[in-house]
Amino acid sequence: MKMNSQIDGPKVAIVGAGIAGLYCATILKSEGINVTIYDKEKEVGGRMRTSEIDGFLVDHGFHVMQTAYDEASSFIDFDALGCKSFKPGAKVIDVSDNKIRTRLMVDPWRSPIRGLLSSFNGLLSFRDQLRIASLRRRVMRGPLDGLFDGNDGTTHDYLRVRKLSDDAINRFFLPLFSGIFLESELRTSERLFRFIFRMMAKGKMVLPKNGIRAAPLAMAEKIGLDNIRLGVEIDRIENQALRFRGEAHRFDLVIKAFAEPSEGNGRDVWTVNFDAPASPIRSKHIMLNSNLHENDSIVCHVAVPSDIQPSYAPVGRSLVTATVVGDRATKMGYDSDEVIEKEVRKDLGTWFGDGTVSTWQTLCIQHISNALPETNSGQRLTNVPRNGIDPIVCGDHMLHGSVEGAFLSGKAAASSALARLNGNDTVVKGPQKKV
Repeated sequence: MKMNSQIDGPKVAIVGAGIAGLYCATILKSEGINVTIYDKEKEVGGRMRTSEIDGFLVDHGFHVMQTAYDEASSFIDFDALGCKSFKPGAKVIDVSDNKIRTRLMVDPWRSPIRGLLSSFNGLLSFRDQLRIASLRRRVMRGPLDGLFDGNDGTTHDYLRVRKLSDDAINRFFLPLFSGIFLESELRTSERLFRFIFRMMAKGKMVLPKNGIRAAPLAMAEKIGLDNIRLGVEIDRIENQALRFRGEAHRFDLVIKAFAEPSEGNGRDVWTVNFDAPASPIRSKHIMLNSNLHENDSIVCHVAVPSDIQPSYAPVGRSLVTATVVGDRATKMGYDSDEVIEKEVRKDLGTWFGDGTVSTWQTLCIQHISNALPETNSGQRLTNVPRNGIDPIVCGDHMLHGSVEGAFLSGKAAASSALARLNGNDTVVKGPQKKV
């Protein structure tokens, strides 16, 4: 079996070509380690993959990249990937009393004038706006790791403690963070909420020109494609050996860069992607469903990636992506592509008009299992990845469900690997050159 060209150094195998495994491999290679990555899929990226369908770029679930993540942004060159950003804030749709209202929620710190104007649109009370401002100031203070100290209740309870009204929670925070956390009850730990809210306040949500796959592909090229073996199903993983295709393959160390699939292991999500003649939003915002908590609606938000990156759709067409959180679909008893598509079209027909939505062609319906690890309250989340086990393990399930969690876990795994290979407590800072 061909390993790679660095025949003199220690040989390390990494099972899993997601972001955590790729970043771990990049660090180890920069330290002169022979690294070979294996993955059962036929492409790198794990959950960060993009398909080309009828001229559209369709990400594996609705994805954005966050520029405020310290570790990820120290390595990823967003400009080189041709990233363009969503506008901060969101459009919020409200269907009630036989009326359809669309309101714009703007971050007043980034767009003071538009933020001032949006404060009078009736979406949030003046009191709620003041309390959101107080919440923003609170999470922006102090060191990042401090956001993971203190209480570990649910996000919903944390917002109540901060005295946000039910209207503010249900009509803004619920649809926004349902799509981020992939759960419809805001049961996620308040620690993760504080972290994500700070990242959203500091950074931008961006999309690469060539789809979300662009980041892992750039990492793979830096590692060297000849050091990555795709389409390989691993039968057994040991600390210094892999068994696949009927043979045992020996290494100085093996790192496991994935979570074992098991019942209840993570959160699932449905995304329905449409080919539309024109964008129904016509702005660089996502659209939140403010009625998610009170009726049989299932779409938590809609985005039009081609409004941000025209490369996501052929000229003269728009890519519309609707997100349905898995537990919401399960609660409603919807468990098939056909039913999900029907209910999503029903929701969007109410928002944009049945006549408009009827002209949209369905590109694909995705049901993604274990899209994020469970990060419920009481798990005592930290910003320091777990490890110290055999084999060494990395992935966002070892920290928290985010790209930053994957990067930090990959870095920690590389540090543990170097310590074991060198027989000391080596700690690495990670490569500084961006990709």
